Amino acid sequence: MDLSTRLSYLFGTEEDVALRRQLVLLREISINYYSREGNQHVICSGSLGEGVAYPKSDDDLMFSQMNFRVVMTNREDTQDGDALMVPSDSSPGYCRLLIVSGSYPDNVIHIIHERPFVSSSLWKQHFAITQYIHGPCQSETIGYQEFDYAVCIPCNTWPDTGNDWIIRDRPNDWPSCEMIRRILHNGCHMVPIGDPDSPYADHEWRISFSVAERTLMHSFNQTQFLVYNLLRLTLKRVIAKAFPEVLCSYFLKTTLFYTAENTPKQLWQVHDLESCFRICLSVLYDYVDHIYCPNYFIPEYNMIKRKINYTNRHQILDMLRTCHLIGGVGIIRFSDESSCLDARLSETIMEYKLDRQFMFSNHLLNALLEIDNFFCTVQHDDTACCMLNLYKFWSLLKCNPTILESDLKYNILNKGINSCCLTLMNQLLTSSGLNKEYYPLYKTLETLLRIAYRGDVTTGKLTMATYTYLVGKTDTALYVIRQLLSEYPPYAVDVNKDELKIQTYMDVMCGRGYTMNYKIRHAHAPRYRLYKAYLNAFPSPLKIWITIMNEFQLAPLTYAYFLESLCHTQHQNPIRLMKSLRCLFNHIDDQKVDGDIIYTRMCVGIIKCVQGDNQSACRWLGSVYVMTDTIPPPFNERISRSALTYIACLLNKKFQSVE
Repeated sequence: MDLSTRLSYLFGTEEDVALRRQLVLLREISINYYSREGNQHVICSGSLGEGVAYPKSDDDLMFSQMNFRVVMTNREDTQDGDALMVPSDSSPGYCRLLIVSGSYPDNVIHIIHERPFVSSSLWKQHFAITQYIHGPCQSETIGYQEFDYAVCIPCNTWPDTGNDWIIRDRPNDWPSCEMIRRILHNGCHMVPIGDPDSPYADHEWRISFSVAERTLMHSFNQTQFLVYNLLRLTLKRVIAKAFPEVLCSYFLKTTLFYTAENTPKQLWQVHDLESCFRICLSVLYDYVDHIYCPNYFIPEYNMIKRKINYTNRHQILDMLRTCHLIGGVGIIRFSDESSCLDARLSETIMEYKLDRQFMFSNHLLNALLEIDNFFCTVQHDDTACCMLNLYKFWSLLKCNPTILESDLKYNILNKGINSCCLTLMNQLLTSSGLNKEYYPLYKTLETLLRIAYRGDVTTGKLTMATYTYLVGKTDTALYVIRQLLSEYPPYAVDVNKDELKIQTYMDVMCGRGYTMNYKIRHAHAPRYRLYKAYLNAFPSPLKIWITIMNEFQLAPLTYAYFLESLCHTQHQNPIRLMKSLRCLFNHIDDQKVDGDIIYTRMCVGIIKCVQGDNQSACRWLGSVYVMTDTIPPPFNERISRSALTYIACLLNKKFQSVE
C-alpha cells in the first residue's frame, strides 16, 4: 500500500473530505438560521471546521457578536456599537479597541489615558459560560465531545496591517483572485487575547483570520490535504513528545499556505506526495532555524518568537532533519497508527472504515443536530410554520449548490423531513382544537411520515411507530415495528463495533460500487434522538426522563422493543409482552457502550412501571442509579435523577397520574 493510500485510510479519501467540508457549511447555515433573530453569528472553525477529522479534535466555534463591530477609521457614519482598531505597539498581530459609539456593557470597559477601550480579559469574563478559559476560548465537555468557544467581534473591512497580503506577487496564482475577493468580503474578527509582551495585554485583542483560513483550507486538493495531515502526525508523534508546547498545528498550516503560494500547482500531485511533504518540512526547518515564523496574512508578526529559543532550537532542528530523511513512510511506520495500517489491508476493510467514519463523524452528527434545531423554531400555534421551515430548508440547500452533492442531499433532506414530522406531531398532539380544523395538517403529517419511512433503516420507521402508538393505532404501530425488526440487517452500521457485523457488512456492502446514499438507506442505524422540544411527540411514560435529561439518544432496537412492549401492555397481552421484554433483556447483552446499556435498563424499568410491577421496576431503576458513574457528566447526574424520580413516583403511587 503506497503512502497516499495509507494516509487516505487514516484521514479520508477525496470524496470523504469533500463531504466533511460540505457538512461544515451546512451545519453553519442551519445554526445561523436557527438563531437568525439573535445578535450573534456562529462560525465553525478549527480542525473540524476545516474538514480535518483528526482523533479527539475539539469542536471550535466562534460566536461573532453582530451588535458590535470594529472599524479602521473614525468616520462620521459610525453606528451603534462601533470600536476603532488601534494597532498594538508591541506586535502587528494585535490591537486595542477604542469605543467610538454605542453602549458596550460597563463591565467590559477599561479606561486608558481617559479614553474608553474594550478590555479583552473583562470581555471573556462577561461572556463566560464555563469555568474553563484558556487563551481566547472557553472549554466545555458535552458527553464525549469537547467544545471550544470564542466570543469575538467582527470587522467587516480588511485590517491595514494585512494590506500587503492583498497586493503581493503570486506567480503561481494561489490563492486565486476570486478567493482573495471572497476573503476580503468576509473580513476578519477580533478575539479576546492580548500580546503577552505588551503592557496592555489584558486589554488587547488578536486579529483572527479564521474564516479566511477555512476558505484557503477548503481550496486544497487531496495531496495538500494529506500533506497537512502528515505534518500534524509528525508534530504529534515526533516533535510534541519531546517538546509538547513549542510547535502547534497553526504553524504547520501557515507553513503549508506559504508553500502552496510559492510552488507551482503542478507539483501537488498524489504521486509526488513525499516530495511535497519534504518541501514543507524544509520550509518549517527554515522558520525554526531563524526563529521566525511569519503570519500568513501579516508577515511582520512573528508567531514563534516566544516558542523557540537557542536551547530547544538545535534539538528541534535535529528532529526535523530526521523526519526529512525518513520521509512520510517512515513517520507512518513509527507512529502509533502503524498498527492499523498493515500492508495486507484489503480494499473492502478500508471501504468499511471510511463508511463508518462518515456515518458517525462529528461533521455529520453536528450537522444533523443543527437541522433538528432548525425545525425547533416552530411555534405551537402556527400551523403553517413547520411546512414553511421545510420549504426554507430545501431552499437553503438549493441556493447553495456547492454545499451538497446530490447523493448526500437526499439523506440530509430526509433528516429534515423526520424533524418536521416530530414538530407536527408535537404540535398536533398538544393542541386542543377540533380534528376538523387540523385535518389538512394531519394529512400533511401522514404524507411526510410515509416519505421518512423509506429514509434509512430505522429512523423514519420509529417515528411512524411512535405516531401510530400515540394516536391509538397500536396494531399499525406493531406492524411497523415488526417490519423494522424483520428488515433490520445483521450488518447494520451502528455505534457498536461488533466483529461479526463488520465482516458481514464488508461482504454485503463493500467492493460492490454502492454509493454512500445507498449504504445509508440500507445499512445505517443511528441512535434515535428524544428531546424536550418535542416532548408531546413521544410516549407519556418517557416524559419524566426526557424532561430531566433535556435530550438523549436510544439505540434503535432498544426503542423499537420499548415501543413494542408499550403496545402489548396496552393490548393486555402478557405472552407477547413477555416476549418483547425478553428481546429487550437480550439486547442489553448485545450492547458495547455503557450509556446504551444503562438506557436499555432504564427502558425495562419504565415498562415495569407501566405494568404496575413496582418491585421489579425499583430493582431495574436502582441498577441504573448504581451504574451511572460509568458515563460522563452531566448525563450521569441527569440519569441518576431520572431513575430516582421514577422510583419516587412509584413509592408515592403517582406514576399513573404522571403517565
